[in-house]
Amino acid sequence: MRRVSRREFLAGFGVTLAGVALPPRIPLPPVETTSHDGPPTPIGRIATWRRQAVRLEPSTSADVVMWKHHDDIIPLLGSTAGEAPWPSNPVWYKTAGGWIHSGYVQPVENRPNREVVERVMAPGFWSQVCVPIAGALYGPNSQRVSRKLYYGTVYRVVDSVQDSDGDWWYQLQEGFAYSPGPFVESWSLRRVPPAEMSPISRGRRDKWIEIDIAKQILRCFEGRTAVFTTRVGSGLPGTATPKGEFRVWLKRHTSRMVGGGPDDHYDLPGVAYPVYFTYSGVATHGTYWHNDFGRRHSHGCVNVTNDAAHWIFRWSDPVVPYGEHQVRSGRGEGTRVVVV
Repeated sequence: MRRVSRREFLAGFGVTLAGVALPPRIPLPPVETTSHDGPPTPIGRIATWRRQAVRLEPSTSADVVMWKHHDDIIPLLGSTAGEAPWPSNPVWYKTAGGWIHSGYVQPVENRPNREVVERVMAPGFWSQVCVPIAGALYGPNSQRVSRKLYYGTVYRVVDSVQDSDGDWWYQLQEGFAYSPGPFVESWSLRRVPPAEMSPISRGRRDKWIEIDIAKQILRCFEGRTAVFTTRVGSGLPGTATPKGEFRVWLKRHTSRMVGGGPDDHYDLPGVAYPVYFTYSGVATHGTYWHNDFGRRHSHGCVNVTNDAAHWIFRWSDPVVPYGEHQVRSGRGEGTRVVVV
């Protein structure tokens, strides 16, 4: 059976990257900004199964130029505040042919990884998908993609294997399975080094998190000083994020989140940096299935961007050692979380 090349593999997912310039990686600032001048990334992925309209102007009343569909990759050429389809999100992205609302366009990059860890020492290392869509296969020689893994999702790499053509594959575990699971070509994952997981403001006893449901805003405080602010998507009516005062009791580098019912089932591998503050499983965590922060979206958790989830994970207590998947806090030791 003929082997599928990297170019053909990406093309099979509708990835078109010709002529797109990739900027250098920019670290997350301490406080999220809301400028609408340039695009957040050079390309975006349609993250919903509902088709999305590209319109002549950034307005829901403008003529439709074309439709984009799930997992289409589009260029992002600019952004602006236009006519909001709902009050919380007026942001539109300029793309080829017109404007598309940002709510279900995941900003992504295409940065194939050149580093190969040929010998993976136990317990492995953490990795993040660095291309718009990666294909998880049952084995390096398999021709069937068992699962699509999306940009920004996080997994533990537990082994590396070289195939007959000399290409390297990583085997994944946490974030996908509790035991060694599928294989992904090494170029589609970047190793997340320990320095990127190091704690922020370690040892401070005055940290606390405020989640304002009405405003859909999360703030991290040190004493009375807000050191980080981001918009969120909290629980929908019927699965609302509970109000009250809590403590972080569990943190994970990643999680595969499965739940819902027959009409709203979800199975989300590689959810980045969940920080749990209720024993029922409510957490702050990264999000790749929408880009619509500022209104309710979830089954109770607090959706934030992957970058924001990473910051909250590093800053909050307890600290999770790099080699561990998760850590539980002792009584009264986790960061205080106030949901209002």
